[in-house]
Amino acid sequence: MQKTISICIPVYNESVNIPIAVQEVETLFQHQLSDYLLEIIITDNASTDNTWQVVQDMAASRPHLRAFRFSRNFGYQNSVFAGLSMSTGDAVIELDADLEDPPAIIPEFVSRWEEGYDIVYGVRSKRYGSKFFLWSVERFYRMLNSISDIHIPENAGDFRLLDRKVVDILKELPERNLYLRGLVSFIGFRQCPVLYERNERLNGKSKFKIMHYVVLAIDALTSFSKKPLRLIGILGILLFIFSSMLALNYLIGYLISGSEARGFTTLVILTLFLHSTTFIFLGVLGEYLSRIFDDAKFRPRAIIRDTIHADQHPPFV
Repeated sequence: MQKTISICIPVYNESVNIPIAVQEVETLFQHQLSDYLLEIIITDNASTDNTWQVVQDMAASRPHLRAFRFSRNFGYQNSVFAGLSMSTGDAVIELDADLEDPPAIIPEFVSRWEEGYDIVYGVRSKRYGSKFFLWSVERFYRMLNSISDIHIPENAGDFRLLDRKVVDILKELPERNLYLRGLVSFIGFRQCPVLYERNERLNGKSKFKIMHYVVLAIDALTSFSKKPLRLIGILGILLFIFSSMLALNYLIGYLISGSEARGFTTLVILTLFLHSTTFIFLGVLGEYLSRIFDDAKFRPRAIIRDTIHADQHPPFV
C-alpha cells in the first residue's frame, strides 16, 4: 500500500506565492517522490486579498488539495497547528508559501523518515536578514536552551516532517499559546536534523513582524522554562540581603558616631529601582498566569469558516 505524505501550507495574503509553492510540491511528487501519494492542506488565516479565490481555482482540478479558511486571523502557530490537525498522511510536512524553506529538501526529509526517524527537522545553515536580527535570533536560542527544561535545536524553524504518531500526540496537547518548535522537542521520539540554506522570500514582504517574534519568544520562554519565576525569588532574596546589610551599616554608624543616614537622591533612586523591579516581577507572573487563563478557558485555536474538498470536518481546532 502506498504511503501518503501531507504537505501543510499556512497562508495569509499569499495569492502570488501559493500557486508556485503548490506547483513545486506537485513536481517533486511527480518525479522524486512518485512512489507516494500526495495530500496538500492549505490553511488560510482569513486573508484580505484574493488568496482564497486563487486556492479555489487551483482546487478545481486538484482533488488532492484540501483547504480551510478561518473566520479571522488566529496567528501563524495556530494556522500551522490546524494544518497538522486536518492532515491524514502517514507523514506530515509543514511548508511556508513564500518558499524561503526550499521544497527540494523534502525528499531528504522523506528518506530520513524511511530510515526510521519519527521527526526530521530542517536546520538553517544560512538565512537572510539584517545582521542585528540574525545576531538576536542566535542569542535568543542560546539563552532559551540555557534556561529551558528541554533542548530546542538552534536555527530550526517549523519546516519539518512529523510521523503520523507524532502528529496524533501533538493534537492532544492542551496548550493554547503554542510554541510548536518546543512542543516537537518535548514529545521526543527519534529526531534527525537536515542542514539546508534558506532562500530569500519568493515575492512580497513577510507578514511576520518584529512584535510577532517578541510574542513568540515570550511563548517559548514561558512554555518551556520555570527559571524566570525562580529568578524572582532569587532576586528577592538578594535585595533583602542587600537592604539588611545597608540598614545594619547605618545602624552601626548611628550607634558609634551618632551619624544619621542622608541622601534624598539616593532614597529616590532606590525607591524607583525597587518599584520598577516589582512591576517587572508582576509582569513575569502575569505572563505565566495569562497562559494558565487561556488554557483554562479551552477556547478553540482556530474557527473554520469555509472549506474545499472537506465535507466532513470539525468547526474548529
